[in-house]
Amino acid sequence: MKFIDIISEGTPFKNKCEIIITNNNGEEVNIDCEIPTTELEKLTGLMYRDNLCQNCAMYYDYVGSGFWMKNVNFPIDMIFVNGDTIVDIITAYPDDETILNPSEFSDGNIEVNVGFCEDNDISIGNTFYKS
Repeated sequence: MKFIDIISEGTPFKNKCEIIITNNNGEEVNIDCEIPTTELEKLTGLMYRDNLCQNCAMYYDYVGSGFWMKNVNFPIDMIFVNGDTIVDIITAYPDDETILNPSEFSDGNIEVNVGFCEDNDISIGNTFYKS
């Protein structure tokens, strides 16, 4: 599939999972995630979309050299994880080309709507699992 096809079709990526975060109150917060798997999907991420649904996210099972917000049209919270623990949360803003990296080593990133962590009492040190 060509890059332009993904942009114009506007449909979510086919690979999905559910992530469950145990928040500060011991409650489980369920998030429906898309998982970019091809190089094109990884490069595209949340670009050119207008929003994410309330309990939706993009889950990257890597961090690599970081993330940026070029061509992303809405603010997000980046939840950086290592193993099964949240190690950093960074708010990212539309079209910011600054490379964002966690303050701690991280092996994954869950991208949710801005305010999702605050609204669901999620913070550094909370645990999660993927199903």
